[in-house]
Amino acid sequence: MTASGRRWLAGPWHGLPAVRGAAEFVAGRPADGARMAALAARDVLKADRADNGRSTAEELRRWGLTRSTIEEVLRPFLAGVFLDRELATSSRLFHLIWRSFLRGGGVLPAEGMQALPRQLAAGVPVRTGVEVEAITEDGVRTRDGEDVPARAVVVATDGDTAARLLPGVEAPGWHAVTTFYYRAGVAPLRSPTLLVDGLDELLVNTAVLSEVAPGYAPPGSALIAASVPDRAEPGLEPRVRRRLARIYDTDTREWELLRTYAIPKALPVFGPGAPLRRPVRVAPGRYVCGDHRDTPSVQGALVSGQRAAAAVLADLVA
Repeated sequence: MTASGRRWLAGPWHGLPAVRGAAEFVAGRPADGARMAALAARDVLKADRADNGRSTAEELRRWGLTRSTIEEVLRPFLAGVFLDRELATSSRLFHLIWRSFLRGGGVLPAEGMQALPRQLAAGVPVRTGVEVEAITEDGVRTRDGEDVPARAVVVATDGDTAARLLPGVEAPGWHAVTTFYYRAGVAPLRSPTLLVDGLDELLVNTAVLSEVAPGYAPPGSALIAASVPDRAEPGLEPRVRRRLARIYDTDTREWELLRTYAIPKALPVFGPGAPLRRPVRVAPGRYVCGDHRDTPSVQGALVSGQRAAAAVLADLVA
């Protein structure tokens, strides 16, 4: 959502509407169009792992992008990715994520995000509903006092819990998010497209999830998600609903609010100078994984889990 109305900005390989949207953007902002094309080409062709010590906001300004393009287009989009309204996130992570979006884009599992842990746990004996109180010399101790022996202990938790259980692991800072889920009788947009709002300080980003993954809503209804980055405030809902009416150009008063999730510790802070990878082996037989060990993202959590598993296998076989 920009001052000139709703505009679609995507790579031209997404079809004719994307070509038209890119052409309109370049026609209205030719200098920014050229700079963004150069930035995209740079990140597609070159995986730069060097840390330049700049924040994402500083990097965007360094590329010469105008304030209007940063504020109306890039800030609301990137704030939704990093949950960082100020774009203080390391430019190193920005280039990595930008490259990933350019080369592949985002996806949703057809059976929901829960499908990921279910696949990981398939065929493995798993006990659930048991809280670990402490890690001992021989394994772990549960809150009910049971000692469970283990040659290898992997702490796959949020950063705060990992820091409590493992000496030497530092707790991260956090970014928040509040997400609202609505049910509507008709999809307000028949397209699997992320919409961002650059005209309001909430920086709402939204999508019709049932257009991305049809199984997310039963026939005859649509599921819409809207997130406010870096704020954990359920009371924002009336304002968000009004912004959604503007964004989708429709009446949202009859939309049913299904659920609100205010998550104060949603993603770890990743400022300039932060390493892309932190060690997963912290002591003999003790390992840690999570998005606080790699990049703050689902991808980072999965990669850190893979690294921890490889470390466990290497140590147990050695």
